[in-house]
Amino acid sequence: MSTQFVAHVLSYSLGRGNLSLKGKRKRPWLEISRCETERPYLNFQLQRLRQLHDGKLDIYKDRLATNGFYDRERFRIHGEGLWRAYELLCPRDSSIISRQVLDIAGLNGLASLWIDQGRIIGKKGAIRGRYTEKEYEVIEQWINDFDIPVVLHRNQMSIICISFRKASLEKLKDLIGSHIHQSMKKKLP
Repeated sequence: MSTQFVAHVLSYSLGRGNLSLKGKRKRPWLEISRCETERPYLNFQLQRLRQLHDGKLDIYKDRLATNGFYDRERFRIHGEGLWRAYELLCPRDSSIISRQVLDIAGLNGLASLWIDQGRIIGKKGAIRGRYTEKEYEVIEQWINDFDIPVVLHRNQMSIICISFRKASLEKLKDLIGSHIHQSMKKKLP
């Protein structure tokens, strides 16, 4: 089993990837879907996973119709290396972003997280997603360990985002710039 394969699966799961058990036999499948304008990046992700996996991968590609002009492209893969990634990401059969998952994903995980969940608002940046408060705190500590100062923003109910200042965005750009595919450079700060 390739550790690089597991690291890339975990990093793609931090972004738009969904790692879950499917089918009658309850096998782990990684599913990634993107707008068809982002097809080059989707194909890059699939090619990278094929290169890193030892052995055969079951791959299914299809196109999902939407109400808008552009459809969504999707691929689903299954391979033996996905069991280890599933055990790390879903210890009790529910997805939990832990410090161990983030450390294994590394800079590729930070790049995937920014591409899919990050956005620039004026001169500041933010990462917003459907994370629990504990996951937000773990992600914030992990990003701070890369010497990128970030702050959690809260409302009366819960945490709403991880905020980057202008200087933090420059550090982030320098750190993850080489880990981002050419077609997604537009998402860099």
